[in-house]
Amino acid sequence: MNRTWTLAGLGVMACHHQPPKSMVSKRLTPCPEQSLTAEEVAALRRRGVAAVDANRMGEHHAIASLDAGLPLLKQAALHGDVVAMGEYASLVTWYGFIDNDGARFMGRTPWKNAQEGLMFILLATHRGRDVSEDDQEAFRVLLNPATPFPSGFLDDPSGTAWLIQGWPPETVDQVRRQAHHWKDCWPQ
Repeated sequence: MNRTWTLAGLGVMACHHQPPKSMVSKRLTPCPEQSLTAEEVAALRRRGVAAVDANRMGEHHAIASLDAGLPLLKQAALHGDVVAMGEYASLVTWYGFIDNDGARFMGRTPWKNAQEGLMFILLATHRGRDVSEDDQEAFRVLLNPATPFPSGFLDDPSGTAWLIQGWPPETVDQVRRQAHHWKDCWPQ
């Protein structure tokens, strides 16, 4: 099942978080270890989605439900499940970065959560998740580390590009290089 990923529908106008200066690690991490069958991964994703949706009130998730379900979604995502990648990215990006007052979430700073979210957004897209028409150009650049950032790319206040608005180019490049490195870790 392909679902279109976009941040445009979140209604977020501006982000006041500022990235720390030394966020970039140059070394790429090897592919995640694969220890589960496809059926186990699918079951893990279903349990993760059910856990994050437990005690949900409209569009708001209970923190205890996120604490219970996000690790399951991440494990399924690390085993190549595209739906888990998208769900995990969305929740980590929203609660860990966008709707965050600077507090740690999932044991990470808001900027580490932003990087984690972007990483799984890109992985899901590499693995076949659809991109909205408005985000085509941003993803053309984000999915290919050999493509230089066009002038103004990191200043775009719309769509998914909004997420990386104001980020240091080295940070965006590191995340897209890692996602590109991992894109073939799982069989199609």
